Amino acid sequence: MTAYATSRTARPLRTIWTVLALTALTTVATSPLSATAQAPDTWPVTRIRFLVPFAAGGGGDITTRQVGRAIEPILGQPIFIENKPGANGRLGTELGARAAPDGYTVLMGSIGTHVINQYLYPKLPYDPAKDFIPVTLMTKTNNVVVVPAESPIKSVQDLVRMAKQKPGTLTSGIPAIGDTAHLGFEKMRRDAGIEVVGVPYNSVGGAVTDLIGGRLQYMFASIVSQNPHIQGGKLRALATTDATRSPVLPNVPTLGESGFPGFVATGWLGLFVPAGTPQEIVEKLSAAVRKAYQSPEVLQTMRAGGDPIASTPKEFADLIAAERAKWSKVIREANIKLE
Repeated sequence: MTAYATSRTARPLRTIWTVLALTALTTVATSPLSATAQAPDTWPVTRIRFLVPFAAGGGGDITTRQVGRAIEPILGQPIFIENKPGANGRLGTELGARAAPDGYTVLMGSIGTHVINQYLYPKLPYDPAKDFIPVTLMTKTNNVVVVPAESPIKSVQDLVRMAKQKPGTLTSGIPAIGDTAHLGFEKMRRDAGIEVVGVPYNSVGGAVTDLIGGRLQYMFASIVSQNPHIQGGKLRALATTDATRSPVLPNVPTLGESGFPGFVATGWLGLFVPAGTPQEIVEKLSAAVRKAYQSPEVLQTMRAGGDPIASTPKEFADLIAAERAKWSKVIREANIKLE
């Protein structure tokens, strides 16, 4: 037969458990990580996690670390980076969506995680529009249209003319399905009404090797990756893909100047917080980044990875809305899909 404690022994045990429970509740209520106990105007009172959904050492990771270091003295709290790579950014982004909306988890997001992926994949484990609040841009990555240095194609107009004269014969390397370089290629092809062939590659390096060797006729790629080849005389830049000329290639016209008015196909990185985060925290974090970007030293450090640009939350939200409208149409018309 099972023996049970009498009421004489049970009462002290209940008292002990009551004291422990009250102590635990008091600890949680007074913890700086308690979203319910902390007023937004006191944020931050402890360290902040910057969640990066890509591997350490990549462009997004490096940019996020640079921004984190720049705003630590402004916010007065340490910022630590946590890398959660996997599934083309979907794994870490889902973790960011499920984090507490208290301002102590900030997600690095990209045009891929928050715009393009939702149109490429049949389903995402998060809702880019409903699960996050945009905080600020960090960088934009301009693309460039390049041809071999010895190519007879001297301009975008030459490229379009040749493509129309010889439909289906010009080839372009596609190192990454669904990135802004690929989508820029698709948009230009449709806007110009030309028939050209996109050749998929497993890496930018393989595509560039074939481009320099003359096995491809042209390619869209980031300025960051192609500028060494341009400056080294192996590739010729025909046009860049932002609304204004690149400070890195100031003598190269934009596609907008080359017969494609309003053409923009740039990548970007930004900061997001989980939906439900108090607006006061969102504004304070955004303002900290904008203040950090007033430093010429910070901007100079970041230019190796793109064009540093900060924004207000509304400016960032407006950009995202415009990007979704533009790229959803391109992806749908080109029938681009990933599993």
